[in-house]
Amino acid sequence: MKRLPVLVLLAVSVVAGCAGNQETSTTVEAPTTTNVAPISSTPGTTAVAGTANSQPETTTTTSGSTTTTSTSTTSPTLCPQPVELAEGTLIFAGGSGDLDGDGLSDELFTYQAGENDWRVRVTFADGGGADAGIAQSDDLTPPRPIGGFDVDGDGAEEAFLTVGAGASTTLVGLFDISACVVQRITTGGVAAVFSVGASLGAESGLICPGDGTLRRNFAQRVDQDSFEGGYEEFSVDGTNLIPIETVSGLLTSAEAAQLATLDCGGLTLP
Repeated sequence: MKRLPVLVLLAVSVVAGCAGNQETSTTVEAPTTTNVAPISSTPGTTAVAGTANSQPETTTTTSGSTTTTSTSTTSPTLCPQPVELAEGTLIFAGGSGDLDGDGLSDELFTYQAGENDWRVRVTFADGGGADAGIAQSDDLTPPRPIGGFDVDGDGAEEAFLTVGAGASTTLVGLFDISACVVQRITTGGVAAVFSVGASLGAESGLICPGDGTLRRNFAQRVDQDSFEGGYEEFSVDGTNLIPIETVSGLLTSAEAAQLATLDCGGLTLP
C-alpha cells in the first residue's frame, strides 16, 4: 500500500506528457462555387456569363494550406462585319493604313450606295469593319481613297479621301476611326475640306508636319511676280480641327508654287 502514491504520480506524468505532444489541426473549407448566370436589370433581356470567343483570365489566391483558383472571361473588342455589297456596286479601292492603331494595315475604299450617295468603308486586318456616308463637296466627282496618316500622334492613322474637285485642284477630306465608328473631321462645326493644287492666280496645299498639327497652305497672286500667302495652322482635338495661327507674307512665284502640294507622309493623290 505504500507504493500507491508513486504509481499515481507516474500515471499523471505520462498523461501530461502525451497532452503536451499533441498537434492541433485546422481544416479550411474551400468556398462552394455556384454557376449562376446574372440577370440583366433591363426588362426582357438576360445576360449570359461568358462567350465562345472570350479569353479566360485566371486568378490564384493562396491562404495557409488552401489554394483557390477562379476563372473569369473577358470578351475581345471586335468590330462587326459590315453588310456585303451588292454585285455590281461601283467601288474605288487602293487606300490603306493602320486606321485602328493595332500595327496592322487596314483597307480603305469608297463605294456608291445610291444616286449621289457615296460612302467610305474600312476593312480591318483583324476582322470586321466600319462604314460611313460622305458629305461631298460636289456631285460630279466620285470620292476616292488616298490612304492613312497619323495626324494627331495617337498611334492610329486618320483616313484621307478626295471629296470633290475644282478646275485644277483636288479637294481632300479627313476621317477619324474610333471604336468601330468612322467620323468626318470638322473645323468650326463643318466638314473640313482642303484644296490641293494650282488655279489661275492661286496656290493651295495640305501639310502634315507630324507634330500633332495640320497646315493649310494658301497663296494669292498680287501682281505679275509676287503672291500674298503662307499657311493656317490647326491643332487636332478628336474629330475637331482648332485654328492656332495664320502666318502670311509676300512670296515669289516659285515660293508660292511650292505650297501647292499634299505633304503627309507617303500619301499621293489618286
